[in-house]
Amino acid sequence: MIKALIMAGGKGTRMKYSQEKPLIKINGRPMIGYVIDALNNSKKIDEIIVSTSSNTPRTKEFAEKKGIQVIETPGKGYVEDLGIIISKLDSNSILLTIAADLPLLSSDLIDFVLNEYEKCGKPAMCVVLPLEIFENNNLKPSMVFDGIVPSGLNILRCINKIQDEEVLILSEIELALNINTCEDIKLIEKFLG
Repeated sequence: MIKALIMAGGKGTRMKYSQEKPLIKINGRPMIGYVIDALNNSKKIDEIIVSTSSNTPRTKEFAEKKGIQVIETPGKGYVEDLGIIISKLDSNSILLTIAADLPLLSSDLIDFVLNEYEKCGKPAMCVVLPLEIFENNNLKPSMVFDGIVPSGLNILRCINKIQDEEVLILSEIELALNINTCEDIKLIEKFLG
């Protein structure tokens, strides 16, 4: 069983925005709504879960109104929150984690990544982008490690231990265009037309 976990419990401090980051509207729709739609349209996702915290109470309400399971975490950091979530899930499940700030992500791209994961034979996969995609599109990555940038999309088994990991390098602009600043919103709205 493949579960999709939308990480939506952070403070979004870089945004300097009064609204919860997952609910920031892009072309009139909450950003997390785009991610939920892409996951719902995936042929491979069996269940969607949203991770929230005391930082994102309205996001919790939004997900619950859509009938999506919500798991609350302390919201102190990605790794700590993920560990809490994994401890609550069936250890036989595969978990696709996705940041709530990737509104351009498509169901086709999700299915492609999951197909690559199934072929790799390892229990975990990290999806990264080459730094060049950011440089060529005048985008600022949030972190860079040896010329690659984490995409906010990862796959692992629901066991709370270090797992052998495949690194999948993709050059998809949809993964590079995440929301971290108000300028990013304008850029994505322009990209969406």
